[in-house]
Amino acid sequence: MKFILSTAIIVSLLFTKNVEARWKPTPGMTWNYVLGDDNFNVHSEKAQVIDVDYNKSASTIQEYHNAGKKVICYFSGGTLEKHRKDFAEYKKVDGLVRNKYEEWSDENWLDIRKEGLKPLIRSRMKEAVSKNCDGLEVDNLDGFQQSEVQSWSNPLTKADTITFAKWLGNTAHELGISIGLKNALFMINEVGGYFDFAINESCATLSHPECHLYKPFLSEGKAVFGVSYESRMSGNTDLCSSLNGINISMIVKKDQYLRQEGYIFDGKSECGSSFKTGKYFNINIYKYICIYIYIYFLIFKID
Repeated sequence: MKFILSTAIIVSLLFTKNVEARWKPTPGMTWNYVLGDDNFNVHSEKAQVIDVDYNKSASTIQEYHNAGKKVICYFSGGTLEKHRKDFAEYKKVDGLVRNKYEEWSDENWLDIRKEGLKPLIRSRMKEAVSKNCDGLEVDNLDGFQQSEVQSWSNPLTKADTITFAKWLGNTAHELGISIGLKNALFMINEVGGYFDFAINESCATLSHPECHLYKPFLSEGKAVFGVSYESRMSGNTDLCSSLNGINISMIVKKDQYLRQEGYIFDGKSECGSSFKTGKYFNINIYKYICIYIYIYFLIFKID
């Protein structure tokens, strides 16, 4: 009986290990956001994780891996950019490509409810997997909050966005790649479990502080990668206040062009000795400990 039980447990653990094989970044890992830098020099980069466009070649991503970096690959899920090689395929889907995204004039909003979008997104994910990207950043999931989308006769809703986000998470995991939740704090409680890490822009502003909303996410041992733009900040005052006790990995950039230049925020050196990085007990580790104790009891206590 013990032998049969032990064998079943071992098989179960091996299956679990296979499921968990995808990369899962942890709080405190440093990162750099370099989407806009065609001259990025990985050999001078100090960050552990880099975020680049998914159109990078497989050989370039391998070069990053050879330098010891983990690579997050970016594409927009809620808009269509004119320079994308699959632009024509998107345009073929009736009703998918909608009006212009005014903040970024080369992009158009997408109706994420269209079933024809799914194979296009899946194809992009597969390409990222084939290039050995470690994770995905899928941008622009907040369309329903934007005035251009609200002007539609049948605009997107929060419920539509949650459904789409869950599909993104499930699809990425089916393909064996991790995925980050980009901004979209309005649905973090509903969809956080479908994502392996988070990426946030400008949560550390005193005018609209949101970094604290990531505490439950961090407590699950999931990394939160943040970027702050100097043009939107009041010096380090915003960062020192918003990040005290919250272990978000923050990179500070001059502007939104996202070149390599910038600095990794170090709370202790920038804010003083009273600054606390924030330590979180990983609840998933606790779950595994309980499982192993239970397994031990079953193996050695059953006659």
